Amino acid sequence: MKIAKKICLIGRFAVGKTSLVKQFVDNQFSEKYKTTVGVSISTKKLKIDDIDLSLVIWDIAGFERDSHYKHYLRGVNGIIWVLDGTEPESFEILEIIEKSLPEIKQIPAICFVNKYDLVKKWKIGENEMQQLHNSFSHILKTSAKTGENVETGFKQLAEMLIKK
Repeated sequence: MKIAKKICLIGRFAVGKTSLVKQFVDNQFSEKYKTTVGVSISTKKLKIDDIDLSLVIWDIAGFERDSHYKHYLRGVNGIIWVLDGTEPESFEILEIIEKSLPEIKQIPAICFVNKYDLVKKWKIGENEMQQLHNSFSHILKTSAKTGENVETGFKQLAEMLIKK
């Protein structure tokens, strides 16, 4: 069986959404940072059990205002929330989006706390991580630079989407 699922990466500017997608799709990382304008769409095919799954990955530009998310989230099957362990402010997006789009809690989601290669510079502690565990059943410490847990996280979300 062949199916396609739309997933969106949501997070503030510079948390590493584009780098995570590039790492997952192309196994590449670049130190050169390019701001996503609007949305960038990539595709990756996976084989899960007997299913040929095509992930249509929407890398949504970092938020300034929460209103633009409503348009991009139309028809979404799964969400990857991307937070930056070195920037506690990146965690604010969870509350902002959930307040403006309460229905978002019904969409299968996983949380990446990114930049694990910089863990010595992380400004979040166990309290913040515990708060995340209250909101998400799947939380991964990821590094777009090293690839740590990137493929694992995308595959976990893909498996969640197949079971739904």
